[in-house]
Amino acid sequence: MKIFIMTDLEGASGVAGNWQDIDFGGKDYEAARRLLTGDVNAAIEGAFDAGASEVVVLDGHGAALTILIDDLDPRAQLIRGRRILELEGLDSSFNLMFAIGAHSMAGTPDGLLTHTLSHTSIDNIWLNNAPVGEIGLWAALAGDYDVPLGLVTGDYAAVREAENLLKNVCTVAVKKATSRFAARCLHPKVSQKLIREAAAIAVKRAGEFKPFKPEKPIELKVEFHDSERAERVSKRSGVLRLDGRTVAAKGMTMHEVYSLLLG
Repeated sequence: MKIFIMTDLEGASGVAGNWQDIDFGGKDYEAARRLLTGDVNAAIEGAFDAGASEVVVLDGHGAALTILIDDLDPRAQLIRGRRILELEGLDSSFNLMFAIGAHSMAGTPDGLLTHTLSHTSIDNIWLNNAPVGEIGLWAALAGDYDVPLGLVTGDYAAVREAENLLKNVCTVAVKKATSRFAARCLHPKVSQKLIREAAAIAVKRAGEFKPFKPEKPIELKVEFHDSERAERVSKRSGVLRLDGRTVAAKGMTMHEVYSLLLG
């Protein structure tokens, strides 16, 4: 049983504040790194407790140098550094994917640190005309490899988003937003215990989860924050410009349309 763990920082236990607080150089950056690494270790431990044979973790936040590799469970392997693909290292040899530290999509009214891929350059993304966030994008990209997303941890709005989209998925809400940049948080020891238990359950139930496969042809639409980027992307073959800031593409795989608009 091979497990792929996608990670992000905003949804980790105890992480709150603005991006300037938690990103590189911020006053809470090192604390946020430790908290995320703790959540990831809890998921790794739960996976191995339930019989996983291999766990690969992708550092998925920012420049992808967020997870503390020295503190990571040594049974897992870590992919870090600037990646080419959103789910770098994932392929059809994996049986299940986890998303640890997830946040809700841009515009979610009760979410923490809400955005989709970028809080400065992207306003909205739609998958087959339905609004989608990073959780949905990851699930659809993994679906190209027939890998289901079986566990999502993050703030309350993020796990609700995952449950509404995937229906059958294990989730752990580690905090609940009180505003976009503040949250009521479980103690990390509590949330990590819940993550460890949920990861074990997800591995044991791996055969029950279905890969997320959007209806084909797949249409992806992206509304950028500025018209200049929309103009640049619209020059690519297969991309249609819908208005000043919105572009669209259709294809038979998620990787095809994602690469056209967001690659």
